Amino acid sequence: MYGISCCGSEPINQFEEICCEDVARQRRQGSTYVDRCCGNHTVAYDQTCCQGIVHNVPNGECCGSQAYSRTNLAALCCAGVLNLNVELGSICCGKTPYDGGTKESCCGGQVYIKELHDSCCPVHGSDPQEYQPYNSKTHQCCDVPIERFSNIKCCYIRASNGTFFPKSYDFTKQCCAYPFTSLTEKENGTC
Repeated sequence: MYGISCCGSEPINQFEEICCEDVARQRRQGSTYVDRCCGNHTVAYDQTCCQGIVHNVPNGECCGSQAYSRTNLAALCCAGVLNLNVELGSICCGKTPYDGGTKESCCGGQVYIKELHDSCCPVHGSDPQEYQPYNSKTHQCCDVPIERFSNIKCCYIRASNGTFFPKSYDFTKQCCAYPFTSLTEKENGTC
């Protein structure tokens, strides 16, 4: 028969009912006609479905299981966390909004005051990848941030696969020299 189908083990009239996860639901709800499911519930045109939860937000966006209006310029979804009342022009740093680099910096998913930490250094060999913020006026990035004007320098060591990786060392005690496969200790103050 035309318009008849099964919902679970029960027959339904598809013109009057909709099957949502084997649960028969009425299509007409007051003056609203529904044609979508959200989990085992129905969703009207003025609602939004986020991860199986119905929200009374028309034409909304989802942020995890929460819904927000697309026209809400003060809402920002960062890594599944809905942030409300954010400043216009903000972008995400991990789960947190920040000003995009004007007065703040982002490093490893954390927000920092840019005046103090304007750069980000990936920590070599960390798993999962870690990052450390630093001030580029006073430090440089090696395998970790190192002071610019100190005995600690940066050497690029050749790995067995031919790639290079950064390694910090004390140049008063160690040598960074060809073939750059490892740091060596100074002998009698020379390399």
